Amino acid sequence: MGRWLLLCFSVLVLAAVGFASNEPARAPDARDLGGLCEETRECRSGSRCVDQTGVMEGQCSATCSESLSCQSAFGGKSLCLGADLCARTCADSGDCPAGTECNAYGWCERPRSRHFD
Repeated sequence: MGRWLLLCFSVLVLAAVGFASNEPARAPDARDLGGLCEETRECRSGSRCVDQTGVMEGQCSATCSESLSCQSAFGGKSLCLGADLCARTCADSGDCPAGTECNAYGWCERPRSRHFD
């Protein structure tokens, strides 16, 4: 019985290590929430490059269900959009990462003319 428990525990540990190593290597200049990206390695750890047409396409974000989860991961200047994605809040475009602008809803968005095809 003890051998089976040890075997099961070892398999679980190996699975956890394998899962943790699946995160892509991050670029040295990885971008923060709302930053422009083409692939996830360009975004800081804990976020990914969103490829959801019409909602933060080509920007770094993370999945959320409420603004509190975004704020604990990215700070007070973030919120959870209805699309279940974290976004950087803004009062004007000066609050946004390079290449993005403050939209009418108060979050930084990539201008439509610069979206990927």
